[in-house]
Amino acid sequence: MIPSQKWRRNPPIQIAWPDSLVIAPGGTGGFGAAMLGALWGYDGWNNLSLVAGEIKKPGKNIPLALIGGTIVIIILYVFVHFAYFYVLDPTTIASVSKDSSVAKEVVSRFFGGDLKSFGVGVAVSLFTVGLMLSSIGTLHTSILTGARVPYAMAKDGLMFESIGRLSEGTRVPVYALIFQGVWAALLAISGSFDTLTDYVIFGSWIFYALVTSSVFVFRKKFPNAERPYKAFGYPVVPILFLLVAGWLLINTMITTPKQSFAGIFLILLGLPVYYYLTSRNKGITEDKNEDVID
Repeated sequence: MIPSQKWRRNPPIQIAWPDSLVIAPGGTGGFGAAMLGALWGYDGWNNLSLVAGEIKKPGKNIPLALIGGTIVIIILYVFVHFAYFYVLDPTTIASVSKDSSVAKEVVSRFFGGDLKSFGVGVAVSLFTVGLMLSSIGTLHTSILTGARVPYAMAKDGLMFESIGRLSEGTRVPVYALIFQGVWAALLAISGSFDTLTDYVIFGSWIFYALVTSSVFVFRKKFPNAERPYKAFGYPVVPILFLLVAGWLLINTMITTPKQSFAGIFLILLGLPVYYYLTSRNKGITEDKNEDVID
């Protein structure tokens, strides 16, 4: 299931919070920062929706995969944390250096020796290789599903036309994959992995909130449209989601303003390209919208 991918690549995150966050009124600052970091472990749940047009019986299989996969990850995530705190105390976990990881410390402590002992060394090596293989699998699925976004945008006249072409033999959006790869390479050499994940987490939750709010817009604009899957608990559940997402984003802007506004800046960089392409392809977009309405 897609939601498990990033959990496997990024085992539960531990952070030694600054004192300023720990003593924040009601602990809301530190709790919000911890929530945003932990949510990275769940991120990837939405990848399946990027290839929704290629899934058989999407009305049944997409909700089943998204909800079922997220529940499985919650269970795994909680049990892993139980294991961490069973072996290590909170002070030790908070003191783990950035050059190491809680998982590595747990493995070494569990086998009752230091990393110089053969048994512990083998265990840590196997654990590391497992994470590496998991990362490769996650990268594979993320690349293939992520390329469908610029491809779909190009088909709607919102991206360069060449990106919307498929390979004749494999029916894969090759140009979209190349475009995505070049952009990913530029981002990779622009900063550290931790910095990029900070931008991604913050930016992702902006769009998660926007997508959720679109449910209300479409319910009003197209009240009679066919809905194979209706939002559970509408309108209470979507409203609660938006409130939590808004609180997380505001809290992040307060606690880490540099990363937050840098992420907003990167998003805003795409607006000139968006307005240029939409104005150039206005006729194509209008024709497609008329087809949808009809």
